[in-house]
Amino acid sequence: MGTATATATSAGLAFAAIDYLGVVSILAYAPGATAALAIFIGGIFVVLIAAIFSELNGLFPTAAGIRLYLGRAIGNRTALAVTFTYMTTVILVIAADAFLIGAAVRHVLNEPAALAYVWIVVLLALALGANLRGVRIAGWVQTVVTYTVLMGTSILSVLALFHVGGSFRRPLDLFGGGTFSGIQAIAFALFLYAAFEWVTTTAEEARTPKVITRALFIAPVLIWIVSTVFALALSHLVRYSTLHSSAYPQLLLGRAALGTVGELWMLALTVLTALNTFNGGFLVASRFIYAAARENNLPRQFARLNMNAVPWLAVTTLAGVSAIVAAIVFATGQWLLLVSVGAAIECGIYAIGSLCLLRLRSRVDRKRPFKLFAGVPLAGIGAVLFSVLFVATAFADPKDSRRFSVAPFAVIAVLGAVSTLYVLLIVPRLQRAAEQRASAARPRRRPARS
Repeated sequence: MGTATATATSAGLAFAAIDYLGVVSILAYAPGATAALAIFIGGIFVVLIAAIFSELNGLFPTAAGIRLYLGRAIGNRTALAVTFTYMTTVILVIAADAFLIGAAVRHVLNEPAALAYVWIVVLLALALGANLRGVRIAGWVQTVVTYTVLMGTSILSVLALFHVGGSFRRPLDLFGGGTFSGIQAIAFALFLYAAFEWVTTTAEEARTPKVITRALFIAPVLIWIVSTVFALALSHLVRYSTLHSSAYPQLLLGRAALGTVGELWMLALTVLTALNTFNGGFLVASRFIYAAARENNLPRQFARLNMNAVPWLAVTTLAGVSAIVAAIVFATGQWLLLVSVGAAIECGIYAIGSLCLLRLRSRVDRKRPFKLFAGVPLAGIGAVLFSVLFVATAFADPKDSRRFSVAPFAVIAVLGAVSTLYVLLIVPRLQRAAEQRASAARPRRRPARS
């Protein structure tokens, strides 16, 4: 992987179809053009996260890097429980994205839900096939599709901004609705960038460690540009009362800007977001699963490689689980809850990553390819800031911005409990079995002759 492919992997994971809905969630707390200010502040915070993860990845440039630096900072068992919970964000984003793509297809083509789900299965199969062919093919698909989606969304948004008849609503007054509304808007703005840091799990596929560092800094800038112009275009042409009840705001913007042509344009880009999200998600999460199995924290079958050096069982399992979770979302329609859960988990992992940097600055004495300037105070600020954002997001009602809800936190608690039980009950058995296999394979010494 070179810089272009690594950047496409990072940006493609973050900029999914759910990001279009993420902009609407920001508009709920920061109406009109004020959303652009929230996205900008969120982008500044994400640059700090990019620097923190760049330094951590430089210390442990492997597929299991996140588990290694978490283990050094907070202990191995806790690190495993956190990373397994964190890995669910990839599945959540894929499932929510699948539902939104299906809703967009149903809206334009007037297809039943079952047929829309078939589209999702086909797209999952395409991403699965690309990944099983090897990292070069998967990287090529990721590069082409991601840059097409980003450029296409930007072009239509710019055209919408110059559309006569619309007007910007609300000045740039982020905290006009109260401090809580401003914090919530920034928290959901962070979700637009969510999962961009997962590219660190492909460190072993990168040509040099600097490739991952460049991707971590370039991808947020691309997402910031595209999300900002999209938010401004929505504020310019579409009323929020129309957006609030819609699962496909990008289609509404396309129709408002260019009529049927614009709607079909955005539908094509929405379908393409499935490929960059599914393909990128399989690429990064499968490498983490492979590394966990290699360390005997998952069944060893997940560490087996095919002829293209791909952990085929990990990729196939991810595709199957994603299809199942997507079917559940299709049946329940609870995609907004997934948005809140994903945003909260991301804020939580950013707080933990900041804490890791604080502790490893004194615990790990080795050369750092990248070192954050004033890392200790900045990491301290990050730990406090993202902890506050975690609480604000985990207890927000995903359906009504004026109410509190424990539903997102409850889902996170269940995911964390399941991961913890797995670490406490299953992982020790896997490690004992690995030790027994190693002992049986070890050559026995012949008795000494008298």
